[in-house]
Amino acid sequence: MSLATILLIIAFIAFVLAAIGFGIGKVDLIAIGLAAWVLSLFVGDLAHLHLTLSLVLLILAFVAFVLAAIGWKYKKVGLIAVGLALWVASLLVPLFT
Repeated sequence: MSLATILLIIAFIAFVLAAIGFGIGKVDLIAIGLAAWVLSLFVGDLAHLHLTLSLVLLILAFVAFVLAAIGWKYKKVGLIAVGLALWVASLLVPLFT
């Protein structure tokens, strides 16, 4: 079982726990699931050492999800939305380059 698969299983568990209403203080289980999912995507790319704009955007999305997961807030900025926007941008970049 690869690391990417384990991270996807962790993401699935986090999403299921969030869906049934389980919570741990200020910890956001949806953000944990998203962070694990994004990490599973770029864990294989890091092995090739090809640092592309798409990979940088995925790393930034991961950071945004981790910050959201631990409950960090910056004014009225929704960090999950920022992470999702960065993730989609990482998917769109190859289409325009």
